[in-house]
Amino acid sequence: MSYGIFFGHFYPPHRGHLQAIFSAASQCEHLFVVVSNDDNRNKADSVSSNIPIMSQDLRLRWLCQELSDFDFITVLSIDETNIPAYPDGFKQWIDLLLNAVKATRKYKADPKDFTFFCGESVYTNALREYGEVIIYDIEHSWYPIRSSVIRTDPFRYWDYILGAARSFFAIKVLITGTESTGKTSLTKMLAKLYHTSWSYEVGRYYCDEYMGSNEDIYNDVDFMRLAHQQYEKDLAALRNSNRVCFFDTDAVVTQYYSELYLGHKLDYIENFAKPDRYDIVLMLRPDIPWVDDGKRLNGDEERRWKLHEHLKQMYIERGFTVHEIGGGYLERMKQAVEIVNEHLGDFRPEKDFNRID
Repeated sequence: MSYGIFFGHFYPPHRGHLQAIFSAASQCEHLFVVVSNDDNRNKADSVSSNIPIMSQDLRLRWLCQELSDFDFITVLSIDETNIPAYPDGFKQWIDLLLNAVKATRKYKADPKDFTFFCGESVYTNALREYGEVIIYDIEHSWYPIRSSVIRTDPFRYWDYILGAARSFFAIKVLITGTESTGKTSLTKMLAKLYHTSWSYEVGRYYCDEYMGSNEDIYNDVDFMRLAHQQYEKDLAALRNSNRVCFFDTDAVVTQYYSELYLGHKLDYIENFAKPDRYDIVLMLRPDIPWVDDGKRLNGDEERRWKLHEHLKQMYIERGFTVHEIGGGYLERMKQAVEIVNEHLGDFRPEKDFNRID
């Protein structure tokens, strides 16, 4: 056989899909993996499972990432939003599918038939007019999972979700605050407690690396670079997360420091200051002793609180929901853990181990 076609909504893609794709690819010279999209179905699935909509672009990107190393597999997508449901819209759907395949650079011949790899037998008779049909693992014996099941409880079925898609479901926790509030230490402690990744504050090292430690020469470009570099570090951390990911600082803080150092805001930074990037924002109060690390500006107690209120207002103005936590180092760690655990439910760290009474 020459060309194979494997199609689905991949909402979300999981290891069962991957096993089926590899099985199909081993039976043809070139496999086309087609990501189908139906906006109406997406909305319905999102509402029923109480998760954000997984856009067509997202699902396409996830599968492209997972299959990028295989030259004999091509990932493409079709939009069937305006096509009637099967069986009424089958002719429109199959034409859309085959035209999409034939339009790719990998399609170089015109075989009489394609081979369709399906996980459901309902399409078998209709597809046979256009090629051979192979039904794969209909009982889900390799990986006993379905996308609909994952959507009901992504954390429970975390290990089935493809790595590229996990960042979509991970709880994103921002740790923020003004100088000397323990952000960095708390971020790393939480990440280690939850056995996951974290993103460090780029600004702590930028001045030493690019400015010879001279903070007097900051300019607009420096703060724009800081915002971009922080964004990239955050993405890298998120790709390696385990149900939750922690971020030390964000673009709002970068904007805050641009005001302190430059005396003005930068429109470019606002592109990164988006509340929908985080599920939880923990803002640390300046109620612990100020520590002079040689790079901090504002040790005066009254000024520390004024700056704290100013930064908090910056978050509120941009639509962020802020949880303020304070007290001693132990107290604020306990508060942070309690808030994160509310989101994780049964997948709190202590639930992973058998306790010894």
